[in-house]
Amino acid sequence: MRNHALYSEVHYFSDSYRTMLTFGVRGNRYGKIDKFRFEPRLNFRQQFSNYFSVLVLGEYKSQAISQVIDLQNDFLGIEKRRWTLANGTSVPLIESKQASIGVQYNKNNLLITAEAYIKDVDGITTRSQGFQNQFQFVNAVGSYETYGIDLLFNKKWHDFNTWLSYTLSKNEYTFTSLNNGNPFPNNIDITHNITLGATYTWNDFEFSLGSYYRTGRPTTSIGMPSVENGVINYNSPNASTLEDYFRTDFSSTYRLILSKKKKIYSKIGVSVWNVFDQQNVLNEYYNLDNEVVSQIQNRALGITPNLSFRLDF
Repeated sequence: MRNHALYSEVHYFSDSYRTMLTFGVRGNRYGKIDKFRFEPRLNFRQQFSNYFSVLVLGEYKSQAISQVIDLQNDFLGIEKRRWTLANGTSVPLIESKQASIGVQYNKNNLLITAEAYIKDVDGITTRSQGFQNQFQFVNAVGSYETYGIDLLFNKKWHDFNTWLSYTLSKNEYTFTSLNNGNPFPNNIDITHNITLGATYTWNDFEFSLGSYYRTGRPTTSIGMPSVENGVINYNSPNASTLEDYFRTDFSSTYRLILSKKKKIYSKIGVSVWNVFDQQNVLNEYYNLDNEVVSQIQNRALGITPNLSFRLDF
């Protein structure tokens, strides 16, 4: 596919640099599917004091290539991915628009940010989303919309650095030919997401500890009877959720100077993934074999130690 694009940007900075504005436009012409896209973009930042500022972002985008995912419903669940160009029908041009507004406070090594956002993407296909339910072999075109709030708290004390981030979001599909045209949760719709971490540096040692928690991903359960007319009897798509996910990791590194003259350095590291050996379920789907339905779960790694050695010269 041969594409043509024209774009331009205008920048404005106030004398004090407290006001910064970038406005741009881009025109995309997709020859193969005979489509033109006019895409404005905005980046605005206003600093009200030495410590407080507001940021506004907005943009339109488009993409002429989509990923197709083929998943096997066996005990391995192996996926095959490939890229395909838009053809204007079964694989449309992907079009998105998004906007966000955020505030930032930064004083005495304390950083606090809050951002609200909304994003709408049109032109996605079911085969690009990795469904493993009643829509796995369906080829439909639709959209998704996501919106939410991101919060970040970061504080530094000398050699100690800690942060806490939280995300509240909602992500929904809409396919007019599926689920009676009603919206339903996205495959990666995660309502709550929390990360807590800290690092400490002492001489040539660095220690870090981090915890990650999120609510369960959507999944599709099966009804009773589990098989009807030779196929799995699924309930409403993504109406259930997996168990919540929780993991804590620890790592430590030691930096060693092997030769200061020749600038040869090394770093030795040890880490433990999933310190508390949580049994987290990443994915769940069903397999039908001779009228018997089997539930298959993909689980994350349990407690996993790692050792590394790095040499810089």
